[in-house]
Amino acid sequence: MIHTYLSKRVMTLMLLLFCVVTKTVAQKNYIYFNHREKAGENIQQDKALHDARFQGAQIVYTWRSLEPTKGQYDFSAIREDIAYLNSLGGKKVWIQLQEKSFAPNIKNVPDYILEDPIYEGGILKQSMLSAPERDPNKAITDDEYGWSSKMWMKPVRDRFQKLILALGNEFDGKIEGINFSESSIDIGTENTDEAMSFPADFSPRNYIEAIESNMVVLSKSFRESTAMVYLNFLPDEWLPWDDKGYMRGLFAKAKKLKMGVGGPDLMPYRKSHMNQTYGFFKEYPDDLVKAMAVQDGNLRQINPQTNKKNTVKDILEFAKNYLGLDYIFWVEEEPYFNEEVLRDLPK
Repeated sequence: MIHTYLSKRVMTLMLLLFCVVTKTVAQKNYIYFNHREKAGENIQQDKALHDARFQGAQIVYTWRSLEPTKGQYDFSAIREDIAYLNSLGGKKVWIQLQEKSFAPNIKNVPDYILEDPIYEGGILKQSMLSAPERDPNKAITDDEYGWSSKMWMKPVRDRFQKLILALGNEFDGKIEGINFSESSIDIGTENTDEAMSFPADFSPRNYIEAIESNMVVLSKSFRESTAMVYLNFLPDEWLPWDDKGYMRGLFAKAKKLKMGVGGPDLMPYRKSHMNQTYGFFKEYPDDLVKAMAVQDGNLRQINPQTNKKNTVKDILEFAKNYLGLDYIFWVEEEPYFNEEVLRDLPK
């Protein structure tokens, strides 16, 4: 009996030690590419990818580029990037599957989605005026608008999910992970009573249900690679004052599906984000994957705790000690990347 008791005690201690070790595994750093140039020139010419501190590249691939015609997929760019990254000592590709755009002249959905009446135009205009990456010194002009696919419409969503399934069939286990574009969508108008008005063909609840539906398909399609949903802001909800359960429900859905969660804009202690998603990230289980991207403008924002510009040290400490991130995706915005990220990222 004593021998059995001691054996169980030893096993318990070993299990606890294993859990502690797994939670202190080093964060992985990836270079974030918000577009892919012809033949992947910007990726193959990128010097930072040769730096041992970066384990791979998170690359934006648009729905439009991956499905140039209905039902005909072109994954050659992903294959080329996987081969190239692998040649750099086994580095990995992380896919960001992009259907939103952030410029008026860019539409990231295939032409057939825009042209076939069944998709009712396929896209809806959104604003960039409130985005943290926007340069506040830039004049307000028409170029502050981009486009979102009408994912809340079933015909559009069905086509997008077929793409997800095709990607999973070919790349599950061959890439590090895959995520959707951010959940934030800015298409409503605030009334004088602070209530929101939305276009007739848009419903916030239908939008949330569309995200959930896509999450289910992504989690089923990628069981070896990390399937991740990007959650930052949601329409017609502003936490903690106006809580309709949308964000809470999506985090709960991700947890149930054992999905990774992520998001753009890693800015320590930024009030708007603390109230919206950072708290949910903090409470998300440590045994599930968490990641965030340091994107354009993040390193010029003010840290409320220091009243000074964000530093790389600020970001790393917040990522590790508050959010518990497994991955950080770094944009190569200058002068910050060369002067600060490459200088201060631990070797």
